[in-house]
Amino acid sequence: MSKFTTAAVAAFMISSSTFAYAQMADASYYGGASVSSPTAGQYFVRNRYTAANSRSYAGLDPVPLRLGAFEARPVLLLSARSRSNIFLSETNEQSDTLVVAAPSISMASTWSRHQIGFDAAVRHEEYMDLSSQSATQYGLRGFGRLDVSSSFGVAGSVFQYNQRESRLDVGAVQGGFEPIEFVRTGAEVNAAYATDRIRINGNFGVTDVDFEDAQGAGMIILDQDFRDAEITTAGISAQYAVTRDWAVIGEVSTVDREYAATGSNRDISGITYRGGVNFELPVNLRGQVTAQYQDFDPDDPALSNIQQTGLSANVQWFPTQLTTANFFASQSVSDAGNTADSNALVTRYGAGVDHELLRNLVLSSNVYFETREFNPSNREDEQTVFSASANWKLNPNVHIRGGYSFATQDSPVASFDDQRFTIALRIFP
Repeated sequence: MSKFTTAAVAAFMISSSTFAYAQMADASYYGGASVSSPTAGQYFVRNRYTAANSRSYAGLDPVPLRLGAFEARPVLLLSARSRSNIFLSETNEQSDTLVVAAPSISMASTWSRHQIGFDAAVRHEEYMDLSSQSATQYGLRGFGRLDVSSSFGVAGSVFQYNQRESRLDVGAVQGGFEPIEFVRTGAEVNAAYATDRIRINGNFGVTDVDFEDAQGAGMIILDQDFRDAEITTAGISAQYAVTRDWAVIGEVSTVDREYAATGSNRDISGITYRGGVNFELPVNLRGQVTAQYQDFDPDDPALSNIQQTGLSANVQWFPTQLTTANFFASQSVSDAGNTADSNALVTRYGAGVDHELLRNLVLSSNVYFETREFNPSNREDEQTVFSASANWKLNPNVHIRGGYSFATQDSPVASFDDQRFTIALRIFP
């Protein structure tokens, strides 16, 4: 664990900030090693349009609490959800209703230079009938940012999250008696440099993931020690602004997964190259599109390399001031989560639309498609998830959200259909 210790100490010493969030809570309000050179704004500011679900109105949006030189944003989430297929099983469909209580808080300094802060979150899910599915998740992150100059900043964080795995995830155990729990501990640092036309970002992180065994059908213990891993990531990206409207971008990122279990060799390392454009055009388009090439090399000589070209994209289209359409695509190599496979190539693409029906009411709908190609078994899963929701801002202290989602998966080993209805209340003290 020496790499983790080194990264954690470095992140603590520089007191810097990067974006990370607990799975059980909303994303932090604070984050990023962002720097702003006095002459950089005209080339890299992307604020010509405002997304329908991001528009802010006085008297409707929550106001942070001022605590001296700090501001805090506490949130209490209360929700009820009805699900048609708790275990995501084709042969053992069981429905249930669960209630959720999830308090969280983000706090950060308001200094003119530098920043320190923290995020904390707790989420408890209580099932009405299937009490074995009830669980509590929690997480804590400390972060900060060091503004070295007007054009250079350094950032980082240390974190620990006690989480449970969603059964929709790639490596999730389907049909298990209880979801898999795991602890994610780590640290990350990044740096950003900007001039009038150039931006350079670098990052480094180490995360230790420790999975807990679970109890399966018939009181069988589902051993998950083979999934315990130390994951090291690093990357660098550079952007050159050709005009105010668009910039060319190049990225290189690496990942190294070392598994703790003896026996089968599941270690793997890979590198991804991306090149493309970042833009905000007068034709109501904003986003980033890059072509990518991935080369992943498993340590096990019996497994072949994964060499894949693909597309990474995140684009917003603003047909009117009240409507925003989103399009995205990505491709990655993930842990397979089972002993038969070493990894899985995951391709995801989809679209969504947000419409501001009223100043305080936004309607949203999203759909995504995901293909998972497992290696070396050649198993292939195809998953589709559709969702529709409405977010009603009652006042600055209370927001109400209702929604429906449908998930279906076609798989040789884990097919399922699941429907969910949710009503959620967010309280901002």
